[in-house]
Amino acid sequence: MKVRNRMRILMAEKKVSSVLKISRDTGLDYGTLLNFYHERFENFNNKVIATLCEYFGCQIDELLELVEEKVY
Repeated sequence: MKVRNRMRILMAEKKVSSVLKISRDTGLDYGTLLNFYHERFENFNNKVIATLCEYFGCQIDELLELVEEKVY
């Protein structure tokens, strides 16, 4: 199983144009958000997750989901 984020979907739903805008609006580091957006993370930062949930007005399970990895 793999944890994936739904940040792209939430951005589209809320009509948020860029990761840079989220960074400016929240004060979260742009590089951190960009890595999260591109799913380049191994550990989760509670502050980032909580801030993004607050920003998008969502619960954690609306931001993150558990999906099966395809095995070839």
